[in-house]
Amino acid sequence: MKKRIALAIDADLLTKLEFPEAIKDSVYAFYKSRDFRPVWANDSMLVEKGVKWKELLDFPCALGLPDNRLFQFKTDSLCKTSIIQEFLLTARLAQLQQDLKVGFLDTAVKAYRPITSIDVKSLTRSVKQMDTVKNWGVWFSKMGPSRPEYQVLARALFKYASKKELSNIHFEVPALVEDSLRCLELAEESLIDKGYLDPKKTDDESFWDAMSRFQGDNGLKPDGVIGIYTRKALDESVRYKCHRAILSMERWRWRAPFPDRYLWVNIPEYKLRLFYNDSLLSEHRVVVGKPENQTPQLSSRLRAITTLPYWTQPQTIASKEFLPAIQRNSNYAAKNHYKVYRGETEVDPTTINWKRYKEKNFPFRVRQEPGSDNALGLVKFEFNNKYGVYIHDTPSKGFFNKDIRAYSHGCMRCDMPDSLARFILTRDDRQKMTRDSLDTLIARKTHFSIPLRKPIPLQVDYITVVTNEKGALLFFPDVYDRDKEYLKMMKVYPKVN
Repeated sequence: MKKRIALAIDADLLTKLEFPEAIKDSVYAFYKSRDFRPVWANDSMLVEKGVKWKELLDFPCALGLPDNRLFQFKTDSLCKTSIIQEFLLTARLAQLQQDLKVGFLDTAVKAYRPITSIDVKSLTRSVKQMDTVKNWGVWFSKMGPSRPEYQVLARALFKYASKKELSNIHFEVPALVEDSLRCLELAEESLIDKGYLDPKKTDDESFWDAMSRFQGDNGLKPDGVIGIYTRKALDESVRYKCHRAILSMERWRWRAPFPDRYLWVNIPEYKLRLFYNDSLLSEHRVVVGKPENQTPQLSSRLRAITTLPYWTQPQTIASKEFLPAIQRNSNYAAKNHYKVYRGETEVDPTTINWKRYKEKNFPFRVRQEPGSDNALGLVKFEFNNKYGVYIHDTPSKGFFNKDIRAYSHGCMRCDMPDSLARFILTRDDRQKMTRDSLDTLIARKTHFSIPLRKPIPLQVDYITVVTNEKGALLFFPDVYDRDKEYLKMMKVYPKVN
């Protein structure tokens, strides 16, 4: 076999088979570095190691790659021979390891990156390691970022998608009020297809139990109600869900390593987390922007905490919401503690003929005074960003009890913000304002900005697939359709024609 490998390299066989240039060069260099000794095959067949690696490659999604990502090559009658299989299995490992390390999407051109290879030293090390691997999910996860979130996600996906064909069935479950019989029929079929319901046990109790478990695994309230987001989750094929998990892994590759302390908001989870020394210190529910007022992904630094904040309405909100409201009710400004300014001069809203103005010619600035009914609540977290958004309290506490919490104008409303502020202030180096000071400011209804001595890095992300406390995949609705946008780049679609 050594001689055959050497002859094949001399004849440049892989160029004739149209292997990608970078892969071909890497494969040739790999075999030259080991004196042309084979890894996966002998003269007539694959050896045990080759058979195992070929079996793993039958499920690329489980390994963390889209199933259309592995490179294609020119096939002919030689492709099933042991020499071609030897080269191909090495080439697949070289590509996989590189893709899992650096990623496979080029967002600038909205397409896959060109196929490249891991360096020969890393490839050689991986080939040696394969002889002693006891947990393949763990092994593949270590090819990617060391972030714990990525690691557990990669392992969960391997467990979820390995050794099984991924269903491509897209279900179009109608609303219960439109066609109740068809809704329940398709919901049952979807639960069976996704492994939640035993086709031999489709009684009402089993069905609703399966539905509740399915909802819990898809970031929804496990109440058995087949609402719009439950229907969307039921519609998605297993294959599509796996590719959403792969995309979430890719998003972690885009993320620079976090510092020792940081605030992290994950929009689809509707969660804010405060980390110190890689330990979760505090976790809070958040309300994010509506689909028409989406919360942006951003990186910044939390620089100040403000008690009893003013709220100056963005011009779009003032012209679209304040103006129609005060046109309907002349006491609207006084009732909601708004002050109106033309430039820097305050004007009496009762003296203005509001009927003269429309959205496009609204010349006023509207500011809400501090107080418990202020839209920003009692605490606001300040950070620089070009979108004009921030994290703040809210008087509308009821939204925190919902599973889908996309109701704001783009800012992030935080549950128990005073608790978050206390955690931050007590750990801010040389901070003179204590948690007691904060409580006093709030109790006295004092507007005051507390600058942080050491600003905290803030990251707002959009990662729809994470893991639960048991290490299993947890899918959240793609409420802004941002997954859908990237999956189109990967030529992965919800519905397969």
